[in-house]
Amino acid sequence: MPYKLVYFPVRGRAQAIRYMCLDNGIALDEQVVSMTSGEWPTMKPKCIFGQLPIVYDGDFEIAQSNAILRHIARAHGLYGKDDREKTQIDMINDSQEDLRLTYLKLIYQQYDTEKDNYVKSLPEKLAVFEKVLGKNHGGKGFYVGEKASFLDYNMFDLLDNLLLLAPHCLDTYPLLKAYYGRIAAHDKLTKYRASDAFKGLQVNGNGKQ
Repeated sequence: MPYKLVYFPVRGRAQAIRYMCLDNGIALDEQVVSMTSGEWPTMKPKCIFGQLPIVYDGDFEIAQSNAILRHIARAHGLYGKDDREKTQIDMINDSQEDLRLTYLKLIYQQYDTEKDNYVKSLPEKLAVFEKVLGKNHGGKGFYVGEKASFLDYNMFDLLDNLLLLAPHCLDTYPLLKAYYGRIAAHDKLTKYRASDAFKGLQVNGNGKQ
């Protein structure tokens, strides 16, 4: 039975879920929720935390994007080979989340006043991710272990967003730049990202990127 993703017609917090499922042949149906009609206000009180995305695994309702990623990843071998790798994945994903939250704060609260300062600060923010990537096979593979994990799809999505905001932000980080390029070159992701379905999605709910 396919998982069912319930989300708005934006990339947002669901995009890493879409990437992971598509790239690994995991069946995912999507229910698109309108942000402009009365559909969302009616649905919101019925959601676990009053927010989307939500994924259904049969009748099991899961909220919170990182919990969703972990749930699917555990079932499909995308969460490391042992407890040590799982902890490493969690650790780096938590740092990814810290950076993502600064990006979201800019997009939704400070875009008009702080964009230039944020773009200038990005190289410093990204330095640690270059360093950590380099510790696994010299940065020539994934963040942890021998194969992709849910973390890599989260990182790819975040880097994709940051490159839209600041197209040159990876220029001084050759490992990160090559890592981003490798994932973007995955055949299923390349075809999807060239599709009208992908191009028709806003990056964020307020249209800013």
